[in-house]
Amino acid sequence: MPNHSAIARADIVIIGAGIMGASIAFQLSRQSDKQIIVVDARQPVGGMSGRTFGQIRQHYSNELMVELSILGFDTLKNWSKKVGYGDPGYVRMGYMLLVAANQVEALRRNVKLGQRLGVDTRFVEPDDIKHIEPGLTVDGLTGGCYEPNGGYIDVTRMVLSWLGAAQAGGVRVMTPLSVSAIETRSGRVSGVVTDRGFIQAPIVVNATGAWGRELLSDLDLQVPLERHRLDMSYIDILEQVSAISGCVTDGVSNVVMRPHWGHSMLVAAYPPAPVLVDDPGIEVSDQEYQSHHQRISRAFQERIPQLKDFSVLSNVSGAYDVTPDFHPILGWAPGIEGLCLAMGFSGHGLKLSPAIGEIISAMVLEQPSPIDVHALRYERFAQNDLMYLAYGPSARA
Repeated sequence: MPNHSAIARADIVIIGAGIMGASIAFQLSRQSDKQIIVVDARQPVGGMSGRTFGQIRQHYSNELMVELSILGFDTLKNWSKKVGYGDPGYVRMGYMLLVAANQVEALRRNVKLGQRLGVDTRFVEPDDIKHIEPGLTVDGLTGGCYEPNGGYIDVTRMVLSWLGAAQAGGVRVMTPLSVSAIETRSGRVSGVVTDRGFIQAPIVVNATGAWGRELLSDLDLQVPLERHRLDMSYIDILEQVSAISGCVTDGVSNVVMRPHWGHSMLVAAYPPAPVLVDDPGIEVSDQEYQSHHQRISRAFQERIPQLKDFSVLSNVSGAYDVTPDFHPILGWAPGIEGLCLAMGFSGHGLKLSPAIGEIISAMVLEQPSPIDVHALRYERFAQNDLMYLAYGPSARA
């Protein structure tokens, strides 16, 4: 045992009390009587899960991601039966993706893939787009896709619901409690070192999101992750202005937007080049937010000109972890028995988290998995066996 005083013992330690850690903890408590501890340096939803856009959809470039999203949506729509505690704040308002002319064929391919797997999705021509979202200007557009079941979730409600259900099942949540190292002995996990002492456990699940890379470097696991900052603004719109009624991703101007409470919208305008983040505090200057607002204004001038003179209510920034193929890393860490990875979700965690909880739980408990996620293994990067991207490097995957 390491030279740290033991403060607790468990069968499984989950690092991260965000959307992934909460989902995994719930599923493990539901499927077993194992002693489970969830630890996080912040209070639940105090990290990046609490600073997300909240949009959910099922549009992806490959069969595996679509299957994961289908499983996730099934949980959202049947929460009272599948979880039975709280609710995810799922609002069905539709999801629309608009793409540039050179991406239309890729979009058509993805729509056909989704339809083949049972997703309610369809290709929409400019006239269809105008019918669904009359507030949008369709000049220059060649098409898009539309999913009526898309929408958004209240991340805080969903995480706290999962954790509440998990605690009712015996899970212990220890927050705020910072993990500084994952300890191993003879090639297998022995527990985690925290700022208050050692927690002994033979299995550790790293579900820390954008900040999980550092805990693995001391174990000679070089996880190919970049942290990209995501700036978002809540904007005020006039009551009489026709805006949008659903979630819209404009792949032409690289802006994502959705209605919010009252007469407000939440908008994220991606910069021309990713902004890399090292500090988990994510401090953003007023000048950087002004640049963000200018990107929104330019996008609105083209797509929703009636909103070009919006006023900003507030700003918030988060970070999302990006792998070389914009797909997550799931499964056992090579060479370290007992270490399971659930990281690198590249902004897709909200949509996939219900499925990830089931899959990681099945792995840890050595049960049959509902979906084969071997393609998302850690080793694929070294093997140059990357996941397919219809749109190239993009959070749309």
